[in-house]
Amino acid sequence: MNENWQEIIKKAMDSGLASSKGAVPGAKLRQIIAHIAPSYGEQYPPMGHESEKFRVFLGHFVSLVTVFSRDGQDILVAPSDRPELLGASETGQAQLREDMFEAFTRIPRESPPMEPWYDRNADKIKWQTADEAAVSHDFSKIPPATLAQELEDRREFAHSLEIDSQIKDNLLGIPQNQSGLWTFTKILKENGLSHKWHFFRFRALIMRIRSWCESENIEWREDWLRSGNAPPNSGKPLSIPDLIDKQHRFEGFLQGLNDEDVKRISVPLDIVLKLLRK
Repeated sequence: MNENWQEIIKKAMDSGLASSKGAVPGAKLRQIIAHIAPSYGEQYPPMGHESEKFRVFLGHFVSLVTVFSRDGQDILVAPSDRPELLGASETGQAQLREDMFEAFTRIPRESPPMEPWYDRNADKIKWQTADEAAVSHDFSKIPPATLAQELEDRREFAHSLEIDSQIKDNLLGIPQNQSGLWTFTKILKENGLSHKWHFFRFRALIMRIRSWCESENIEWREDWLRSGNAPPNSGKPLSIPDLIDKQHRFEGFLQGLNDEDVKRISVPLDIVLKLLRK
């Protein structure tokens, strides 16, 4: 696509965002693009793309937009540097695919540490030690999450808020160790800030993944996003052991849940008593 189309997409996104709550619905953006294109000497759809679905057409501009596909519903589109808008829609909340979320947030604790590698061909995450790592162009290493990075994200979030100074001081004063993550979450819930943190962290992770894609020459994949309202996989409900295996720490599991999800968790009393004794 020529530079005209780059400008058309940018201008259309600006126009769509000005009259939308959150991301721009695909049908609306398509109409805006068709309206703007003639002023640049272009037409939508452009020649050679007449039979191309709009979602596929936007795939030519992955550096400019993030597309969120939803089963049975119109797509949502946000600027590539404002992915948090995909969570501001009344019709559903975008979340990272579980394995991608874990790959970029799970802090390796094993000895030797298990680290995430991305299989380009299978679009899957493989956890392995440095000694086991496959020397192949099919695999790209994902920088493992660190406690320092997780704590820094939380500091940036605290600084980004226009909130009571006491709450901000409490957020900035969390212990600079593993327990600080739990303290931070507790303060969020007590002050109704969990939703804002979700949007902030979602954006931080998306931008981190996009940066990794660029450095590893990997194309951003639309299907790395899913609906936060989507039901779990069909079949019997997953148990805690199913979700928290040897490669998935419990903290990461809980941090991926919102307040409503947490309320649905039921823990037997004997397990609670075991935790209290520790």
